[in-house]
Amino acid sequence: MRTLATVLAPVLSGAAYLLLIPWDLRNRPEHPGELIETTPVRTWAVIVFGLVLLALGLWLGRCGVPPWQAMPLAAGLPSALLLVSYLTHRAPDANPWPVAWVCFTVLMAGAALLAALAGRLLTR
Repeated sequence: MRTLATVLAPVLSGAAYLLLIPWDLRNRPEHPGELIETTPVRTWAVIVFGLVLLALGLWLGRCGVPPWQAMPLAAGLPSALLLVSYLTHRAPDANPWPVAWVCFTVLMAGAALLAALAGRLLTR
């Protein structure tokens, strides 16, 4: 079961990221010629993605995967996809994305770590 979890967790987290988070994350006007921009990321998609990461971390913890290994298994592929998205879609003005990538990676890894710790405690 542990081997299955270590193989499936990155696949499932990467698939969830690709299904829920848009590839081009830059803000854009809702209508041509508008000055006010909006994000293409939807709140419900971020919540569902967070729940997927928490569920994967919990599952990895229950399968006996150490929490420090659950972090890259659950959050590694989405973090890499996010970085590729940021690097391939440059902002026309100031570029805050490298800092945002670090923050989002820490959030994803922290969620996976805490969920894996909780999963490990639930198996005792």
